[in-house]
Amino acid sequence: MTLDALGTEAFSWYDLLSMVTHLQRDPHSALSVELHGVHWSIEAQLTAVVADQLAIANWQRAGKKHAPRPKPIARPWDKPKTQALGRDAIPIAAFDDWWDAKAAQSRARKKPPA
Repeated sequence: MTLDALGTEAFSWYDLLSMVTHLQRDPHSALSVELHGVHWSIEAQLTAVVADQLAIANWQRAGKKHAPRPKPIARPWDKPKTQALGRDAIPIAAFDDWWDAKAAQSRARKKPPA
């Protein structure tokens, strides 16, 4: 079927609706992944929990004081931890003022005491 046949007896609008409804309910279809995100089975979720707990247990038993804590396996539904710095670019005049102020502070620190 192609969308060229849409609206004919061979491929009606109802056929398109039922196909899209079916595809978005199938967790392995591209439409479902795009609309709802990646689907993890219960087994995959439990395996990730076990792997995370095993990594933490090994980290605790290692006895290294400055070893970093292991990071958990990233889940598809977790939001990435990013930091946004501002929304838009700043005007050139504002940047120049900031740059000149930083340069003046730097020169003031480098002056030897009189």
